[in-house]
Amino acid sequence: MSFVPPGGLVLVTGANGYIASVTVKTLLEAGYSVRGTVRSISKHRPLLDYFGPKFSLVEVPEIAADNAFGKAVLGVDGIAHVAANTQFGAGLALISQNVKSFINILEAAAKEPQIKRVVITSAQGACASCQPGIPYEINQSTWNKKSIEAANTPFDGKDPLKYSLAVFSAAKTLAEQSAFDWVREHKPHFFLNSVVPAVNIGKVPAIEHLGFGSSGALIDSIVRGSAIGATIIPSQWFVNTEDTALLHLAALTLEEVQNERILAFSAPYSWMQMIEILHRRFPERNATMLQSVDEPETDRGVVDNTRSVELLNRMGRPGFRNLEETLVAGMESVLEAESLPVRPWSRLDQYLQ
Repeated sequence: MSFVPPGGLVLVTGANGYIASVTVKTLLEAGYSVRGTVRSISKHRPLLDYFGPKFSLVEVPEIAADNAFGKAVLGVDGIAHVAANTQFGAGLALISQNVKSFINILEAAAKEPQIKRVVITSAQGACASCQPGIPYEINQSTWNKKSIEAANTPFDGKDPLKYSLAVFSAAKTLAEQSAFDWVREHKPHFFLNSVVPAVNIGKVPAIEHLGFGSSGALIDSIVRGSAIGATIIPSQWFVNTEDTALLHLAALTLEEVQNERILAFSAPYSWMQMIEILHRRFPERNATMLQSVDEPETDRGVVDNTRSVELLNRMGRPGFRNLEETLVAGMESVLEAESLPVRPWSRLDQYLQ
């Protein structure tokens, strides 16, 4: 059997992250047991109650450390390696850390003969550096070579955000490539798949414990009247995070999915589209929500997501969730956060600082 069996135990790294937490929820709902890695169990102990008895935690303080996952992989049937260092401003060290974490998880899996699948989470930056108004094409064999060149060009100090994005994309590109290269060289007993998502938007689980991390803060930014999200993540393709998680499940459990890159890209979005939908669906919030953004150009990319739609069909979905459904689901998390005694942390606050 070359896939994770029904009811098997799956390791999800970085379980307190946005994509990982949705993946944990998806796996549990599908009947699997989940072991999640976090840097500190004491900090994230509330997740045990939130996710329930089939969820456990193991501590991995540093994913790029030698033998980081030796304890975490014991007895698992499959691995979803979602954890990654995404710290902007880390410089070229970000690349080596991400590559090392991918190799670490593969080396650990190779020592456990019962492991059937390893799925690594990449990002659209591994395919292309998307810029509004500039045409591009992405398919399963597209790699972002330009980001590697940009990251290796000495930083001139003029645009730190642009350089940080180039380094982030280069880290994703080289880490994913290194993982597939390692499998080709070592020929392990398991299959490796990668899920390559666009900008993740949608509902945020365990909002009172995890807050609005990474792109989970985009809807929060619109609701709070801030245009900073449009500056950091301009219009491009999006994906509902629940679809990203479902594609991780497909990569773990469908026998025919072997050594593939799976593109989790739903459709292009623009910030004005998002603003219009949220104003129309939640008119009572119109006075305080973001009214508009300066968006002279929108995304002109073409992505071949045929295989991903096919896999979603195999998992019982009629395809990707659309933008309106995704935004409404994300707004539910914002409303939930606002109802709490203390408003949860949001990545937006970090950006504003």
